[in-house]
Amino acid sequence: MGQAKIKRGAAFAPYLIDGWESRDCIDFAFALSRLTGWLLHVDWWTPATQRPPEGKEDGFKPLRVFVGDNRNLIFDPRGVMSIFDFRDRIVTKQIRMRGHDGPGSVLTRFYGEDKFVRLPLRYQPDAEKIKDAVEAISAHPNYLSNVPARGLPKLPAHHAARFSFGSCSVFAEALSQRTGLRATALMAIRLLSGWEGTEISESGYFHSVVLHPDGMAEDSWGKAAVEDIALRYGVAEFVTNDFEHRAVVERIKHNTADVYALRFDDAVSLIRESTGR
Repeated sequence: MGQAKIKRGAAFAPYLIDGWESRDCIDFAFALSRLTGWLLHVDWWTPATQRPPEGKEDGFKPLRVFVGDNRNLIFDPRGVMSIFDFRDRIVTKQIRMRGHDGPGSVLTRFYGEDKFVRLPLRYQPDAEKIKDAVEAISAHPNYLSNVPARGLPKLPAHHAARFSFGSCSVFAEALSQRTGLRATALMAIRLLSGWEGTEISESGYFHSVVLHPDGMAEDSWGKAAVEDIALRYGVAEFVTNDFEHRAVVERIKHNTADVYALRFDDAVSLIRESTGR
């Protein structure tokens, strides 16, 4: 896969970048997330050999706080870049600088703002520094022009992300019942090069959406061309299948009825509160 130019959109004064990086970019990330609606992440260094459960960050060492979109773009003070550039040129450098050269790995997790107070970070967000960062970013239209706008309607980004994987069928079912739009499954035929690790079922299922009469689709990230939604998962060619969506929902209901009910009610509440539907 090609890599984005790391300098795209970058022209912040060096003293600003140095200040933000001295606090692991937490104030910059909070400011940019509030300006754009995109998702807050933390890259952690963890010595664990197995992936710890969600919400468990014991022993984690923070590397950088950052904002990303729902595909593979990262919005860093040093530029808008692909996740691959970010890993190779930013995160790897942080690992070396912090002396994390023993066994371990980088683990990326996303959070809502309210979760940060409980995380083992080196720094907590500072209201004044966030305000200053908002002003600096807003005065840099070239940078913001390289940050794609989120689709409408907008759910809070951390909630949209929760329903991107695993629970997308539940969200599509809830949205279908609230709006009357047809829910369907997306079935992969061909993946983009480099996306061979994408999680796809034996049948080819990888995501659920609802379809609008104009041919557009909608999931937890809002309304978009169905082709663009498929590309988020690295799928270059696909078909839709209403029966497969129904089968996925019924399997979840059968296997984990309580979990399905909780997630469905959660999705309904988010749709109602965020979109009024």
